Amino acid sequence: MKVNFFDFQKKLTKLSKEELIAYETGVHLGDGSLVYDRKHRTYRVEYSGDAENDRIFYSEILPSILEIIYSKKPKIYLKKNERTILLVLNSKKVIEQKINLGLPTGNKITLRKIPRFIEKDRKLTLHFLRGLADADFLVTFKKNKKGIHTEPRIEYFTNNSVLANFVHNSLKSIGFRCSLESSLRCKKHTEYRIRIYGKKHLQLWMEKIGFFNPKHLSKILFFEKHGYYIPYLTTEERLELL
Repeated sequence: MKVNFFDFQKKLTKLSKEELIAYETGVHLGDGSLVYDRKHRTYRVEYSGDAENDRIFYSEILPSILEIIYSKKPKIYLKKNERTILLVLNSKKVIEQKINLGLPTGNKITLRKIPRFIEKDRKLTLHFLRGLADADFLVTFKKNKKGIHTEPRIEYFTNNSVLANFVHNSLKSIGFRCSLESSLRCKKHTEYRIRIYGKKHLQLWMEKIGFFNPKHLSKILFFEKHGYYIPYLTTEERLELL
C-alpha cells in the first residue's frame, strides 16, 4: 500500500486555517523549536523527526500544511549520520506569529500556558492533540499471554507540566480513561507520562482525534488487517505489507 497523497490533500481542503494552525501548534510543541536571535538576525523554526520512520510526514505532509498556513515552502534536510530529517522555515514574520501565540523560544520546557485560542475551543483542542500526537506520541502493541503483540497502547512523555496536565484533562473530557504519572529524571527534571490502553480506547482515539502521520497510521492499519502487530518494522515496510 502506498500513501495516497491526493486523498490527504482532499482532507486538508476541509480544514480551516485556524484548525490547521491548531494542528501545527501541536506538531511544534512536539518536535518543533524556535530560534529568535536579533543580534545575528537569525529567525528560524525547525521541526525534526526520525529520517526512516517519519520521512513521509516531514517531507510531504507537514510541508503542505506549513505552505497553506504561512505561504512559505520549508527547506528539508537529511542528517544521515544522525538519522534525522529536518524542516526549516527562515522567517522573522512566522517566528513572531508563533511567539504571539505564546510559544517559547529555546527549550519548550519553559512553556507556561496553552495558546488561548486552542484552550477555549474543544474542536481546536482535538486538532492540537492530533498534531502533538503525530509528532511526539508513541503507538505500541504489547504482548498478550501467548506472546503475540495484540494489546494497543498510546503513550506520551513530556517534561512540561502544563502540556501534561492539558493533554490529560482534555483526554479525560473526551471519554478516555488514562493515567498521568511522574518521576524525577537524572535528579533534574520531572518526566510526566500519559498512557492509554486497549482496543476500545484506540477506536475512540481514531474516531475523535486520529492521526496524519503514516508512522502511526501504518501500525494501526497493519493491526486492523492482521489482528496482531510485528514490532521493529519500519514505516515503509509496514506500508508495503498493507
